[in-house]
Amino acid sequence: MADTLQKVPAADGTTVAYRQYGHGPRLVTVLHSLALDGSWYAPLAEALGEEYRLLAPDFRGHGHSARGDSAPTLALVARDIAAMWDAENVRSSVILGISLGGMVAQALTGSFPDRVDAQILMATRGAYDDAATTGTLARAAEVRAPNGLQDAAEATMHRWFGENSTDASNPLVAQARAQFLGAGGEEIAGYFEAMTKVGDFQLDSPPPTLVVGGDDDRSTPRAAIEQLAASIPGAELRFAAGGHLVAFENPEEVARTVRPFLDSLDCWTK
Repeated sequence: MADTLQKVPAADGTTVAYRQYGHGPRLVTVLHSLALDGSWYAPLAEALGEEYRLLAPDFRGHGHSARGDSAPTLALVARDIAAMWDAENVRSSVILGISLGGMVAQALTGSFPDRVDAQILMATRGAYDDAATTGTLARAAEVRAPNGLQDAAEATMHRWFGENSTDASNPLVAQARAQFLGAGGEEIAGYFEAMTKVGDFQLDSPPPTLVVGGDDDRSTPRAAIEQLAASIPGAELRFAAGGHLVAFENPEEVARTVRPFLDSLDCWTK
């Protein structure tokens, strides 16, 4: 379903790659989770149907996007996505992000509020308290250590896929593990550090927001999902059947969960 992979130079000259799924009148920019890439959104694009056009960038250092010379930050990745919009002549878009992608979505909204029509934040958090920051920075140090990335991969797969993480025949687990290891410890660590700054992008007047959690998410606690929804004025909160990567494991369920919110938006008539 994907069109040919496209590439665009970001503000600092880094090459950012992205895919397009569908050609419908409703545009949604979809943002992937740590270590993965935009190709993971192909099944959700199918589930949403012909009304939708999805733009799916690969974050710098992921998929077909170059890393660049700078350490990754949420603000920097947000600027990369704005460069993609400029290349596609997109004035504004609905955005949907899962996990790290949900944090990039918040950075996009905070950095370019006039270009975000609505946001769907999935399996993500809106701020890190001291304990969460300490734990995440410890994970960054772990993956930088010798053999640390391999050790972290197994724990990460369990957080993402639960009991399915030990199923050698599960193609999603195999692909996620390979991409996590392929990213390298320095890249994973840099994004862990970037994630702790998500609280810098909160707005007093955010766009229409839907917060979605997986009802069996072992990575982002339910309390963090609920706290995120409570921190955003007017946000809706829903839970879908699935784990941390529910949008990829259960795309039909997620399409059913987000469609009422999408159908309620008035941006489609602009």
